[in-house]
Amino acid sequence: MNWITITWPMVAAACLTLGLIELSIALGQPRRAARLLFALSAGTVACVSGLELALMRTNVLAEWWALMRLLDIAVGVMLVSLTAFIWMYFGNGRKWLAVAVPVLYALGLAFDYLPGAPAGSGMTYQTVAGFRTVETFGGVRFHMAEGVPNPWNVFPYLAVLAQIAFVTDASVRWTRSGGDRRPVVVGGAIAFFFLCAGLQAGLVETGVLDMPYMISWAYLAVLMAMSIELNADVLAGARLASQLRESERRMDLASAAADLGMWTWDVGHDTIWATSRARAMFGFSESEHINRARFFGALHRDDREPTKQALDDALASDVGYDVEYRAHLPEGRIRWIAARGQVERGHRGEPILMRGVVLDISARRDTELELQRLHSELAHASRVSMMGQLASALAHELSQPLGAILRNTEAAELFIEQDPPDLDELRAILVDIRHDDQRAGAVIARLRALLKRRSFAPRVLSLSDELANVAALARSESLSRKVALEIDAAPELPLVMRDPVHLQQVLLNLVLNAMDAVEDLPTARRKITVRVQRHSEGEIEVAIEDSGPGIAPESLERLFEPFFTTKANGMGIGLSISQTIIEAHGGRIWAENNAGEGATFRFTLPLAGAAR
Repeated sequence: MNWITITWPMVAAACLTLGLIELSIALGQPRRAARLLFALSAGTVACVSGLELALMRTNVLAEWWALMRLLDIAVGVMLVSLTAFIWMYFGNGRKWLAVAVPVLYALGLAFDYLPGAPAGSGMTYQTVAGFRTVETFGGVRFHMAEGVPNPWNVFPYLAVLAQIAFVTDASVRWTRSGGDRRPVVVGGAIAFFFLCAGLQAGLVETGVLDMPYMISWAYLAVLMAMSIELNADVLAGARLASQLRESERRMDLASAAADLGMWTWDVGHDTIWATSRARAMFGFSESEHINRARFFGALHRDDREPTKQALDDALASDVGYDVEYRAHLPEGRIRWIAARGQVERGHRGEPILMRGVVLDISARRDTELELQRLHSELAHASRVSMMGQLASALAHELSQPLGAILRNTEAAELFIEQDPPDLDELRAILVDIRHDDQRAGAVIARLRALLKRRSFAPRVLSLSDELANVAALARSESLSRKVALEIDAAPELPLVMRDPVHLQQVLLNLVLNAMDAVEDLPTARRKITVRVQRHSEGEIEVAIEDSGPGIAPESLERLFEPFFTTKANGMGIGLSISQTIIEAHGGRIWAENNAGEGATFRFTLPLAGAAR
């Protein structure tokens, strides 16, 4: 074993080592084309080193020609890959110079494969006369070919010159643009490599130097420059990692203080990074790997599809990710979580990352449920109070059918005592009794529906039918107060998806308020009109118009505030509850003074097909 046998494999090993490092880095980065090209050039130079060693050891002409053709191909691959690397690395340079490199080299390489080329000839030599043995220092001997140089060999050297010009131009452009000096070092090393390698190969092929090809040795300058660049990247990465760890600690402290959890989803690799606070919200351990499937597995099954839809919408468009869902904790508890996020996209618009925050809203949800329960209690109390106002009128409403039933029963007893009984009259009496019983039953059913404590239960209904029910409930009150109540509904009104009891409560409250507004007027002017018509493409408007004195301007904006009232004995909760009910149905409610006399309360309701 001699120094040649040791050093050329060492050069090949160095090339392969750095090439594999660059390859592993490239495979872990989104933008990896430049590093992949450099890894290709390093691997090719390792092959060049092996071919150089094999050429020194052979003195068989056929074997030497086969090795030379392989060397010519390997040098061409190395030349093109380094040119492409510089193009990607700097992002500039003259395109015609970059294209000239492979074109010129291909012209020379074509001679190796021309059908009419003489036997025993190639791109380097027209003919090879033989081999001679050269002894170098240390008494080491190697073989060198002797032959007539081929004129076609000028094209590879022109390609080398074009490559040197391209690299130099790209480096100068980079410097003038104010870029970092480190890439210029790499460009300078590549230009130096081609200059030395081309010069040494030319002197060997013309017989000026008695030494083997040392193209791979010249490449060591590029390896050194890339090693410096890699070390700088490693040091910068280490500093960045330290800064990121410190930033993460600060972020954890800040998010813990704000009770927020932070997360980042790498869409391409399907990995989710989360702060300690975010992991604790879902019951994930600090070391547990989180991906999309694991995240959805932690959600309540009823919330998975809406959350998936919100996530897909955020990935497909620029809409933000904003959703609330329940998470199942390992101990069996359920936690309400609000999540917000935004997508980051690549240069082609594809989603790359999604960053966001999560907030534990369980306490807020519990408070909302409690408020909802209290509101339901208050609405029920309001209905009971409203029935108190209608008590006397409803008693009169019930007394009429009950009195009629009593009188019909007494008349039936008289007809039965006749001999023979008048069956036709008895049948007519029974029909009247059934009708009066149904009237009384309808009044009781409406009262029971309004007085019953119940939750919000929307269903498809006809607004005309609900107006008829409300008119029936308020008829006795309007008669006792001598108020003209008129229902003006547009024909063929579309259906709405609403809770009938809550809707009746709103209508009754507004109608009774209108009666209060006109009670001090002369009987002839006491008038209330309930109008229903299409408001827009997807809404119906209900208007309750009275002929009273109107609403004072200073009170108009405060009417729907809780516990604000313009009545001497009012509680100030009826309009507030009505507003809550209408908004829960997806509509809105407001009041305004009429152009002439009186005021009008209006509210809108979405149609059944447009219900929110």
